[in-house]
Amino acid sequence: MDVVKTEIKRANESTLLQMEQAIDGMLRGIERISVEISLNKPIADFTHATSPLSDSDHYELFEIANALRVYKLANEFIEQIYVRYENSDTVISPQERMDSRSLFSLLQHREDVKSEEWNDIFDSRYTRAYTPVLYEADGKPVRSVLYARSIALHNPGQPSDVILIVIKDSKLLENIRPAEGSSVVVMDENNRIIASSDDHSFASSLDYGRMKEERGLTYEYSDSGELAVSHTTSAVTGWKYVVLTPAKVYNQKMEYTKNLIYVSIVLCLVIGGFVTYFFMRMNYSPISMLIRSFSGKVGVPFDGNSNEYSYLERAIDSAFHEKEEISKRLKRHNDVVRSHFLAGLLKGRVESSVPIHDSLAAHDIEFGSSDYAVLLFYIEDYGKYGDADGNVEDASKKRLLHFFITNVVEETSRENNRAYMVDMDDSLACILNFRQDDPERNAGELMRIAESTKDFLYRHLQVRLAVAISGIHGEIFAIGQAYQEALEALEYGMVLGNGETTNYSSLKQSELESAMDGYYYPLTIEQQLINFMKTGNYEKSQQLVEVIFRKNLENASLSVPLAKCLMFDLISTMMKTVEDMNAINKAMFMEQSNPVDRLMNCRSIREMKAQLLETLGQACTIIESSRKRDNQLIDQVIAYVQDQYRDENLNISRIGERFGLTPSYLSRQFRDQTGEALLDFINKTRLQEAKRLLLEKKRPVNEISRAVGYADINTFNRIFKKFEGITPGKYREMN
Repeated sequence: MDVVKTEIKRANESTLLQMEQAIDGMLRGIERISVEISLNKPIADFTHATSPLSDSDHYELFEIANALRVYKLANEFIEQIYVRYENSDTVISPQERMDSRSLFSLLQHREDVKSEEWNDIFDSRYTRAYTPVLYEADGKPVRSVLYARSIALHNPGQPSDVILIVIKDSKLLENIRPAEGSSVVVMDENNRIIASSDDHSFASSLDYGRMKEERGLTYEYSDSGELAVSHTTSAVTGWKYVVLTPAKVYNQKMEYTKNLIYVSIVLCLVIGGFVTYFFMRMNYSPISMLIRSFSGKVGVPFDGNSNEYSYLERAIDSAFHEKEEISKRLKRHNDVVRSHFLAGLLKGRVESSVPIHDSLAAHDIEFGSSDYAVLLFYIEDYGKYGDADGNVEDASKKRLLHFFITNVVEETSRENNRAYMVDMDDSLACILNFRQDDPERNAGELMRIAESTKDFLYRHLQVRLAVAISGIHGEIFAIGQAYQEALEALEYGMVLGNGETTNYSSLKQSELESAMDGYYYPLTIEQQLINFMKTGNYEKSQQLVEVIFRKNLENASLSVPLAKCLMFDLISTMMKTVEDMNAINKAMFMEQSNPVDRLMNCRSIREMKAQLLETLGQACTIIESSRKRDNQLIDQVIAYVQDQYRDENLNISRIGERFGLTPSYLSRQFRDQTGEALLDFINKTRLQEAKRLLLEKKRPVNEISRAVGYADINTFNRIFKKFEGITPGKYREMN
């Protein structure tokens, strides 16, 4: 019996802990929201409004209703929010506006609530209390809890305006699951039942005064029999959270335990050996199931070779970390909204229905002058946070670097300007508002901020930034144009890859000059580069590429469109040369170098130069080694022909089979290396021996024809005449 009681006590304590954490957490959240509402400027300012309300008052009420709607959505336990203003007899909620009389018809104090306590809520200068009420919802009174808090916290002379938050009592215990047969009750200091999981039949015998300790276990007697009463005290409201367990539950548990023991003994005797063997084999199954469950729900993959307990620890840490991240995202809600507004301002998407200055005030943005500019920061090399190539895949490291950049820029700009940072795709944009109307000084400020940020990030983190600066504009609606200018300048700087801060003002001048001059890459230079590559001359190819880049980049005046054209021209030249390679060399080169992808993935001309020189070196090496192999091959083919020319079946196909080459490839290589067709070489070799035999004048012509590899005398005569200009018989007569 003691074991069962201990078990039920432990279950009750667990339920109490769950109630305390859930309900106190909910109430703390509601109190935080009430504080935010009381500190909301439009809500606090409306306390001065009086009847009758003006048009501006009605507009402010519309804004207050929108704000209350947001606060209500922020906490799922809130049933309704009202703000009562005494001066104007106005009650505003997220859905409607009413007067105090209408409010009191919706909120009625319960019979166990004294009238004095109810009136104090609305008449006191400072109110902060929880009170049970009947709230009319869908035409029916619903038991609820009313949290009241005064708006004016520090000024006794303010009217007794109050924030009222309604919570249905069913919400308090919505997620509480007491042990089977038990019930839970929430009581306040006045011995009133705030919420209960049953019909109050057990709770009617409870007395708040007898539960003096903060938490404990007592036994009570009621009409239903003996009850075990476990309680704890809320640190927020002083309420008692109570779990009631009837004595009959103990008896049921006891009977169940006895029967379970009898069944267990029988099972152990009958199948004990089998169960022992089974669990020896399957003792890993619970952990395996737990791991599979975590893998599917937590999202942390399990490596079969890792330690299971370490994985479980990581999975649980991941779950807690996710919970913390959700809390942080909620806290960052205001920053996210402001970032969204600033992003819309940069992209020229501003709501015309709301005045721009009202939008700025709503997002806590203050501009001190009418001069604006935009800076863009792009991370080219992540330094100590990146891999060997200066890149980084970890999103948290990227966010951390963006946080560093944001802080550095804001700190650098704070003294003389106002800076607002916002993430824009892969870059960070800074809207800079100047305090003084001095164009020359402001232009210097832009460059100072850009260079200071770049220098700080490189010195401390080895991070390299590409920075682009827009022109300075004299109105807020030109921020979108400034952003487009900064984008164009950033693209220009990244294509040229010179690592310098790019100013849009100087960019426009350089584009004008480069548009008139074009870029340097004439056809003669392109053909020279192709010829050098075909011959495998890397030194000459490298020198020519250096000349091309030096002539195009020495004055850094090449525009972005022309720079891209130059990049595409160089890729085209590389592809022309690759296409002229033989099949084997081309396949080998494409497999080893993959030049197209490497060159197309280059983000700047300087990066393309490095990749182009590396690719040139690989191509020239392959071509040079191929030429050496081809020379050896041709020598072997010549020796084979000189040895086998007497064979009537000797032809290009047979020679190709002998060396494992296709006839077309063999013919092309032979011609490229010797300047002569392979078939002509075979015929000349045969004819040279035929002429020697003809001069001996010992054998007839048809026999000589067969001796040198011609099965048909007519073919021999035709080929002999083609190369010598006369027939074999005439050749013998003349010599």
